[in-house]
Amino acid sequence: MMKAPQRGVTVFRSVITSGAQFEEYINGIGRPRFAVSCGGDDPGGAQAGPDEWLFADDIECLMRAFLDWDARGIRMEFDQPAASEGEGSASWIVVGLPAHFNDATANLNCGLLGAMCRVMDADGARRAFLESVFNDAWTYDFVALRANRYDSFIEQWKSDDDKNARPDHYRALKHFGVVSDAGELGIGCWPLQYWVYIGVASGSLTAQQLEDSGLDLEGLIGQACVINGLGEVERIGNHRVIEGGEA
Repeated sequence: MMKAPQRGVTVFRSVITSGAQFEEYINGIGRPRFAVSCGGDDPGGAQAGPDEWLFADDIECLMRAFLDWDARGIRMEFDQPAASEGEGSASWIVVGLPAHFNDATANLNCGLLGAMCRVMDADGARRAFLESVFNDAWTYDFVALRANRYDSFIEQWKSDDDKNARPDHYRALKHFGVVSDAGELGIGCWPLQYWVYIGVASGSLTAQQLEDSGLDLEGLIGQACVINGLGEVERIGNHRVIEGGEA
């Protein structure tokens, strides 16, 4: 366990690879209010390694450590256009920020958040910006949690761990129904997939599997469907999505 004290708040860092390990770790450090981790192998500008989690009781301290804010020399600057430059409005600029967060910088100057930040000093704008990145973590392929979500997150992670340990057991479990809803499942840079819902279970299939079925997204609705315990769609109507060797 490594601790990095910042402004009186301790930021905990640890590499965690299982739900059980996550549960043991947070219980050991007193379940800090906030947690953040990279969602995949690409840190997207964050200073965190694969499977590394950061925890703290303050969002600003947490995100400053996550982005390595101070070591990188990232800072807030208020851009006030000169009168000769026309009617451009004043705005905050985050100097030294990785390009991955350009959308977050734009949000800092838009809508209600932008109106609030324009009357803040640099410290206030920085905190608002870092809270915005935390709250929209999924947009940047991060995982961000508040303490009230720990238990459900651990339960899901443990379930996924068990599925990885016993795939044959879960693949043998079958759910039968009729597709009542479906949609695109877009996750960062991952290939496009589709999800289907049959009332008792949901599952996913790839764009290629949907094409092979001879259906489009709208055509999935009302089709008989079989989904196994791993969430894999095995059959749509009379078309077998997963070949015998996979199921």
